[in-house]
Amino acid sequence: MTVDKEFFNVKYKEGSLDPKTAQLIFFAVCIAIGHEDGANLHLAKARECGATADEINEAVVYAMRPAAAKVRNLAKAVIAR
Repeated sequence: MTVDKEFFNVKYKEGSLDPKTAQLIFFAVCIAIGHEDGANLHLAKARECGATADEINEAVVYAMRPAAAKVRNLAKAVIAR
């Protein structure tokens, strides 16, 4: 069952994602922004929801990709000067 919600003027239906997917997203975002306490909390919740090691590792890679691409692009630009 979904519940209509709003967060900073973004309307959404909470419950549209299954709990494991939602916790993996929370975990990945916390990793990406360096929020260690949140990462620990949501990793534990993802595991409680049945997340496997492979799913957790995939979430970590997704969290890393934007930063890695930014580093790669900056390095290319600096080297090309």
